[in-house]
Amino acid sequence: MRTLFAAAGLVTALTATGSSAADPSPTPGLYQVEVRISLPNVQDAADPLVLNRCVSPADLTSGRAFFVLSDNPLKNCALLDYQLTADTATYRVACPGPNMGGAVAVFELTGTAYRGTIKMNMGGKNMTMSETQVGRRLGDCP
Repeated sequence: MRTLFAAAGLVTALTATGSSAADPSPTPGLYQVEVRISLPNVQDAADPLVLNRCVSPADLTSGRAFFVLSDNPLKNCALLDYQLTADTATYRVACPGPNMGGAVAVFELTGTAYRGTIKMNMGGKNMTMSETQVGRRLGDCP
């Protein structure tokens, strides 16, 4: 009987705070994101890019919060099969055309930060590279 009351109390607490396993994480807001590009067999391919960006609830539900940030052709391609859980986000990218490029992304999420890698194949160029993003929440968007 105590177990039943304890379980009911947990459900009540989760409902009262609005938390559930399906809630998007991280929290929307202003994030500082460090972006690093790596190429196989090339050390320090480029200096890291650090930028501040506002992440909206729509960005979290659409996958745009974790999309390609570096300057490369894949940022104009379609984001597909986006899946978001409380602690992960995954998707793939597919570009149109005969020599289409693509990517697979996996991100680990917390309430105020995220870290992930987008592994890219540049299609006809027969080149692979990775974009790693590390973001941390600075506060609310201006």
